[in-house]
Amino acid sequence: MKKALKRFVKMHFQTKVEQDDHTDTNDFTTRGELFHKGSQDYLRFEEAPPGLEKVQTTMKWDGHELMLIRQGAVLMRQAFVAGERTFGRYVTQEASWETEAITEKVLVQWPRGKTRGRIEICYRFLLQGQETGRHNVRLTLEEE
Repeated sequence: MKKALKRFVKMHFQTKVEQDDHTDTNDFTTRGELFHKGSQDYLRFEEAPPGLEKVQTTMKWDGHELMLIRQGAVLMRQAFVAGERTFGRYVTQEASWETEAITEKVLVQWPRGKTRGRIEICYRFLLQGQETGRHNVRLTLEEE
């Protein structure tokens, strides 16, 4: 992605969290925008979790590290680097927790023209040192 112009995309977001013998899944469709700033690419979209206020989510990609930044009902900042352990923070009105991601896979492919792109992240996630399970996140992107 070389252009500085914002491009609008349709997104299908899927998550699967496996912990012990239990699996939680979540998926939603939304619109977002892709743009390039400096040496990094950005994907920005809004999440509307059931029963909560909206969360502005930004994914920042530099070719090596995918940074997840969430602002709204939840504040979160977490980096994902394949094969590495990274640290972050998760904040709600009630509390603030240290986070840790042990990332197995990060794949980022931006859409070109009307073709599809995708982002895939597979990681183990810890909140205050307690493992919350193995997370698989997949976003399918299609330029509008």
